Amino acid sequence: MSLREEALEEIRTAISVGDLGEDRIFSAAGLAKTLGMSLSPVREAMMSLVADGTVEAVPNRGYRLAPVTPEDLEEILTLRRLLAGPAVVALCEVRDPQVVEVLRGAAAAAVTAAEAGDRKSFFAADRMFHALLLEHGLGARAAAIGLHLRDQSRTVDAAEAPGSPADAESAAQLVDLVELVGEGRADEARALVEENLGYFEG
Repeated sequence: MSLREEALEEIRTAISVGDLGEDRIFSAAGLAKTLGMSLSPVREAMMSLVADGTVEAVPNRGYRLAPVTPEDLEEILTLRRLLAGPAVVALCEVRDPQVVEVLRGAAAAAVTAAEAGDRKSFFAADRMFHALLLEHGLGARAAAIGLHLRDQSRTVDAAEAPGSPADAESAAQLVDLVELVGEGRADEARALVEENLGYFEG
């Protein structure tokens, strides 16, 4: 992984877990300092995020997250479901025990974070779970697309409402989803993963 790719991954994670709020303007230099990286790869990463519509450049000030409207969110969730549904069906058909264990570990991390009221860790675990689901179900390209869409599904601030019941419910659904995949129950797994993504509608 290049330094630019590493910076891009770090920034996308920060966005997805609420470290970079929509009401903030931030500079490449400030992000580089926060991430402990040199300025050049961070600036290149920010340009990539501007190009894909995740971030907007603010002349003479820095960058801010592109706003996500309710209509945008509806479209994003539709696309995420179009990826996640076939991914879980494919996983149910294969029923690879190693993949099931990997997913089980990610789901357990989400449960632990939700029970602790640690929203930042919960969002990170949820992000990882869905990335793994897509990567093992459909491949690396699907996972990359899914992560990009996930990072645009910004509905809450990680610092707000610790211990949200919605977090615990969503994490529990991930655990149930893994068991459905392990048992090869494709129709139920597909319905549950689509329901789980509804978390972002709230």
